[in-house]
Amino acid sequence: MKKITLILAVLVFGIKPLIGQPADTKKAFIEATGSSETEIVPDEIYITVTLQERQDGKDKLTIEKQEDDLKQNLKEIGIDLSNLSLNTANADFRRIKSFKKDVVTSKSYVLKVGSADMVTKVYERLDKINAHDAYISKLNHTKILEFTKENRIKAIKAAKDKVDYLAAAVGNQLGGPIQITETLNSVENNPYGHYYNGRMSNAVQSYGGMDSSESVGDEISFKKIKIKASFLVKYEIK
Repeated sequence: MKKITLILAVLVFGIKPLIGQPADTKKAFIEATGSSETEIVPDEIYITVTLQERQDGKDKLTIEKQEDDLKQNLKEIGIDLSNLSLNTANADFRRIKSFKKDVVTSKSYVLKVGSADMVTKVYERLDKINAHDAYISKLNHTKILEFTKENRIKAIKAAKDKVDYLAAAVGNQLGGPIQITETLNSVENNPYGHYYNGRMSNAVQSYGGMDSSESVGDEISFKKIKIKASFLVKYEIK
């Protein structure tokens, strides 16, 4: 019985110092959000081109012939054919008035060019060979990762600048960072549905993307790629 009493006394004695310790007070802090947006002109524009077998008078205009015409025209405007790649190829049965039942073949290609001016030249050649259709499927920049990194740095610096002057405004200095959270990191490179429809006068149709400053006709232009970033930072106040 004495042993048990002694053990309990030791336990109670050991707990008392812990119970008597004051709770840690929370650190004062200040937080702010910083954001940055960078716009860049795309230097990689991807055009998806579709060729489709069709009747040309009494003769059938084959995919092979159209493909040869396409490659020849691209070379004439200075495009390296290594930038042209096959996307899809298919054949299905369709009823056409000029030939009752036949296999209609189509091929889709992806062509990479470097400027809006070259897109205009490509569309002119597509009109010349009477291609089935084409559209801008992707916009990109060769240094997109570098621009994204720089934009994120600008955003976090903007957040830090905010907490600096806000703390100074109330006569305090900043301590170390308590929390840094990235709330946004996005790249907007929507090609806006620029389509070729067989006539250069209507070569580009805009579906919610082109503004009044952008041209349609002799020259095709695009809205710039937008890179956005945002950070929430929380700093201790001394």
